Amino acid sequence: LGATVFGSIFSNEVIAAVKLTIFDIKNYLGVTNNLDEYSTVINKAVSKNGITVQLNEVILDKDEIIVSTTVKSEQKLDYNGNIMMFGNIYINGKKLSSSAGGSGKLIDDYTEENVLSYTLDKELEKGDLHIEIKYDEALLFTGEKEIKVEGPWNFEFISNGDALYTNTNSINLNNSFKLENGQSITINEYISNAVGQKIYYSVENKDRDNIYSLELRGYDDLGNEVEFYSSYEKMTTGLMKNQTEISQDAKVLTLTPYAASFPKESGRMSNDYKQIGEEFTIKLK
Repeated sequence: LGATVFGSIFSNEVIAAVKLTIFDIKNYLGVTNNLDEYSTVINKAVSKNGITVQLNEVILDKDEIIVSTTVKSEQKLDYNGNIMMFGNIYINGKKLSSSAGGSGKLIDDYTEENVLSYTLDKELEKGDLHIEIKYDEALLFTGEKEIKVEGPWNFEFISNGDALYTNTNSINLNNSFKLENGQSITINEYISNAVGQKIYYSVENKDRDNIYSLELRGYDDLGNEVEFYSSYEKMTTGLMKNQTEISQDAKVLTLTPYAASFPKESGRMSNDYKQIGEEFTIKLK
């Protein structure tokens, strides 16, 4: 019956009457906090050309939108197969997304769950926002084959990030260090809320031919290890995110900057991180 129903609706873009499993955003973020207060649950699915995309939930976080989707293909994906889809984010009619990153997993031979964090060109405004997420195409990887499937799969809804904004703690910082290529990095701001922790930094004298991956490694005053990794970097700004949940009882973070250069020929990182600056502290309380 399932195959018959899908076969009859995939030729047109429709709101699909299906309920796919939901990937928990908390698992992706690696937090134990209850995020229900900050999440907008959508649970709508659109089917077209053999692909069903279900938009599960979204979280608005300053200059990011975290999106959970479940994608089902009519074609079997086989071993190591996957479905690659990136949407464009429109807020109040203007396209604001510039890049995205995240993770996903197959839950059966036809279905994949994903959580992607979309970086926005500017910080979100307060109040209710009219949000559109538009997926123009999907790439199916089945064995050694790559199949392009045309959409669109579009969603629109109203969401509000005020609750998370209100419960976000911001700490101004001013710690600078230099990379081997002469590029200067200044750590500007530490942000913490139920979704996680971020560190924003600025870049001077960036060399496009010598790109570095940054990390901040250290510990809190309770003795727990802490590590921030590069999430994205533009010409003059960048963002690092925490990889481990920081205890609410922690009062101080002690961090040391490290960097590794991206290979110019091979696409593989060497992971040869070297210390590039002095240890510094962030007082949380």
